[in-house]
Amino acid sequence: MRIIKILIPMLGCLFCLSACGTETNKNPKGSTEKIKKELFAAADCYKTIYSSADKGKGINPVLSKKEIHRIVWRLGTCGYSAACMENDCDMQNGRTVEKALRKAEKGGKTSTVFFGVTRSGGIHRYELRMKGKKAEFTDAYLDWDKQGNPAVSYVKTEKVSSFRMTEKGWLIWETIHTENEEMDTHSMIRIRPLSKEYRRFCRRYIEPVGYRGNNLFLTDWDEKQPGKLYMNDLYEYLYRIETGRYFDGDNGTKGILSEEFELLLQKYLPFSKRQIRALADRGEDGTRYLWEPLRCGNLIPQSMPVPEVIRAEYKKDGRIILTVDAVLKQKGTDCLFRHKVTLKKSEDGRVRYIKNQIRSSDKERVLDYQKRNR
Repeated sequence: MRIIKILIPMLGCLFCLSACGTETNKNPKGSTEKIKKELFAAADCYKTIYSSADKGKGINPVLSKKEIHRIVWRLGTCGYSAACMENDCDMQNGRTVEKALRKAEKGGKTSTVFFGVTRSGGIHRYELRMKGKKAEFTDAYLDWDKQGNPAVSYVKTEKVSSFRMTEKGWLIWETIHTENEEMDTHSMIRIRPLSKEYRRFCRRYIEPVGYRGNNLFLTDWDEKQPGKLYMNDLYEYLYRIETGRYFDGDNGTKGILSEEFELLLQKYLPFSKRQIRALADRGEDGTRYLWEPLRCGNLIPQSMPVPEVIRAEYKKDGRIILTVDAVLKQKGTDCLFRHKVTLKKSEDGRVRYIKNQIRSSDKERVLDYQKRNR
């Protein structure tokens, strides 16, 4: 009992010290209070949206993309420069931020403030203060407690080792590493708006497949030259596009019935049943195709980029050629590699994947891939 009585005050002091350190890291008291006041004002701007939003059934709240976008737009109407952390909707009032960045590029002293909305409905308040090539960055975060009240978690300021605005409209910055810091310190946010048409193409046809667990967009292939395209790993992604549900597959113990596998792949790829049988792996009796769920043993650990459609070309024969950039925050790049995806609408109204071609200068930067069935 005596040990417990000694430990409790000690732990209390530690918690207090920790909270004080994260709350005002290198910030004058007046500056910190001003930042907190602005965060609370921004939270009040969208409080009604957050209060009525469905937050999921988990311990931690998770808002739908629709609700997150509503918060971004509401912040915009209140005069704030704001975007979502998933970067799948345009920044509101982004011109103010871009104007400040352009001034800094010319050597001027300036600063800019913008907000990022998280999946939990919280907000980051970012402030970048620049003087020529020198800059410092303040990140302040506000989230909501279980009672639905806003609370500031921390306010911290760090020196910036580099920052730049890319031709495509991304702001990329990197903070200076501390002696004991080994984690990535890149941050990215899209400042300039992206065509709604391009976002729609990406949302419908590129994001549902992505770069994880399959190689549809990681290798060159077309109808005449399938190359290294591996169909078994692709099945679950096409299944979700077709049904709107995740594929279970009995945890890979039974495989996939041949008829179901071939029928689905023919709906979305330009290959015949004969070609599919020659290219995909089947069980010994030929009645089922092999399939394994993603797990630690068959997934290469690597940072995963997100796709961004930046161009769409419409051909007379009905083909649509999408230019897609793989955006990777951990590398601080808005184009790790670029590839072109050719789509074509079939007679039944479905859009089929016809071809993928990686830019020749980017082939060495494409993600590693391994088959799950080895």
